[in-house]
Amino acid sequence: MSAIKSILKKIRDLYISIFANITFKKSRCIKDSMIILRSDAIGDYLLFRNFLKEIRDVYPKYNITLIGNIAWKQLAIHFDKEIIDNFIFFNPKKLTKNPLYATQFLRTLKNNKYDIFINAVHSRDAINFLLSKYINASLCIAPQGDYINTTQNAKAKNDRIYTKIYPSKKEILFEFYRNMEFFQNFLNKKLETKLELDSTNLAFKYIQDKFKLQTPYSVLFIGASTSFRKWNIESFGEVGIHLIKKYQQNIAICGGIDDKENANILQKIIESKESSKQIYNLAGATSLLELARIVYNGNHLISNETSCAHLGAILDTTNVFVVSNGNHLGRFIPYPNELRDKYYPVFHHFIKNNFDKYEELSNTYAYKSTLDINEITAQDVIKIIDLTLQKEKK
Repeated sequence: MSAIKSILKKIRDLYISIFANITFKKSRCIKDSMIILRSDAIGDYLLFRNFLKEIRDVYPKYNITLIGNIAWKQLAIHFDKEIIDNFIFFNPKKLTKNPLYATQFLRTLKNNKYDIFINAVHSRDAINFLLSKYINASLCIAPQGDYINTTQNAKAKNDRIYTKIYPSKKEILFEFYRNMEFFQNFLNKKLETKLELDSTNLAFKYIQDKFKLQTPYSVLFIGASTSFRKWNIESFGEVGIHLIKKYQQNIAICGGIDDKENANILQKIIESKESSKQIYNLAGATSLLELARIVYNGNHLISNETSCAHLGAILDTTNVFVVSNGNHLGRFIPYPNELRDKYYPVFHHFIKNNFDKYEELSNTYAYKSTLDINEITAQDVIKIIDLTLQKEKK
């Protein structure tokens, strides 16, 4: 079966290569223009977006286009429309599975010619390679990056399209600082960029009216992109019950459409033991911007290590408790204290017991961890919550 899939992939790639390169008109040259590629996920975008203002400050009269993953479209348009002139969003699944969609999208991409192309992704992958091949620019720039998501040969081949590749430190860096490293090189100046999201339009009234939320409430975010990053529902249930009993919190259960079944189970677990407070089951019912509003106005967020945890941390109003098996340790978790002081990771025991060897651990788990997230108990999380809230009272 794998051999058949390989053959079909080669046929699909050949189809795209032939038909995406057929052009019926000359490329349109956009004067004083820049296109920035950010092809990865929501958390990556959130740790990158503050550098867009730094680019705008240096290139105030440039027409700037941002091409990115449709997953974070709502956030980008809401938070960055004053900085970015044009947005182009792609659907990663369609780009890899639908040859007609890919052909039309890439052909449209190729029709414009820019002065500067910035590929801002450190750990580039096949989708990033594909998109970058069809971006037409005089000056093409990228960080050296790594090849953790591809092969060394594939990366070397793709690197040939760049006119300038800036060096990257080999040590593991938190992703915000990794972005800072690249943009300091590109802009040729020291940056004092702050990690932030403008909360001006995230008032409580909108979500209060739409979802009938009552304060105070805590958010349980049960979703994640992969199963090994999802903490079990029973443990979330224990934490929810504790938050109601000890802290008189209402509970908002959040997640994606795929999490609705687990959200229903979680609601039943909590309601079977505690009915004194409201349980709001919002899994699959919120947009990304609505989720940001819910998190921003809540008291506490208990989450898997995923995009919602980044939203909570960067919005900086909520205590964020993140259950993690150590995946992406050093790159996306934990947040350095100088960036955020209300972010509390709850790690697998192996990491917690060996944290004095942090550099060795981060080198091991920076890209993937095979530790079982469900070996983290509800009591592990409850202990961190109680210690944190006791300190706040003092």
